[in-house]
Order: sequence, then C-alpha cells, then structure tokens
Amino acid sequence: MFRRLISILFLVLFFGALPAWFLSTLEGWIFVDCFQRTSAEGMDCAISERFAFASRSLVYSTKSARSLKSFQQGRRGKSVTYQLLLSTPSGEKAVLRSPIGSVEIDRIAMDLNVALQSRATAYHAKINPEPLFWMTLLLFIAFVGFGVFISLQKTIRRKPRK
Repeated sequence: MFRRLISILFLVLFFGALPAWFLSTLEGWIFVDCFQRTSAEGMDCAISERFAFASRSLVYSTKSARSLKSFQQGRRGKSVTYQLLLSTPSGEKAVLRSPIGSVEIDRIAMDLNVALQSRATAYHAKINPEPLFWMTLLLFIAFVGFGVFISLQKTIRRKPRK
C-alpha cells in the first residue's frame, strides 16, 4: 500500500510539475479598490493580485494614475504589455508584479483619474485572468489526472499470484 501511494505521488508530481510552475508565473485576478482619504486630496488604493498559488496586496496613497504600454518585437510578431503606474507622494510607482497583456489597464487608469478629479468617495475595478491562465490551469489538471490514471492502471492490471 505504501509503495503504491509513493508511486501515485511521484507520477502526479512528475506530470504536474511543469504546468504548475508555468501556472505560478501567470497573473490571476487583479482588484483595484480605492477610497477617499479624509485628510487630504487623493485616494488610498489597495492593489490586490491573486496568482495561482499566492496573493499580494499593497496600499498606495494615489494622486493620479496612468498606464505604461510596452511594445516587444518577437519572432512571431509584436506584443503589447501594460503596467499600471500610480503617482504617490514619494513618486510614480509601478504597482503590478509584472506587466500584463490586458488592455483593461488603460481603462482602469482613465477611470481612476476621473474618480480622483471628481473627488469620488470610492473606485473599484477588477481584471479577470487572461485565457492563457485558464488554458494552463486546464493543462495542469489534465496532466495531474493523467499521472493518477497511469498509476491506478498499474494497480488495476496486476493479477494476484497463485
């Protein structure tokens, strides 16, 4: 029984390791929650990033926002990534762990600036994961399932010796 458990665990880890690593490098959900400060102009913005196996949340005192668009030329063509930049009392800060390919960052920066200029009491935005995140999650589940299937097939096909 113990050997079978070890073999199942090994096969699951073997088949699931590469998709799990790749999944851990991708952005999941991003939440931007801003609230009016009572003492001064601007808002306190909490940027929460949810990854596959972790999360990160930081709060910034914000005076304005903008998006930084980066173009990268590769073998297969041009790609665009976006980074959200917030103007804080200590200067401009890039708030996401890494640039993402979602054009929603442009919309969030414009909407946040409108909320700041109109002195809104709150602003909330959410960015859903990109399709690559979901495809990688599906691959991870399929590879782990394949590892379980292989390990169980070995135990099912064995016939007791007489």
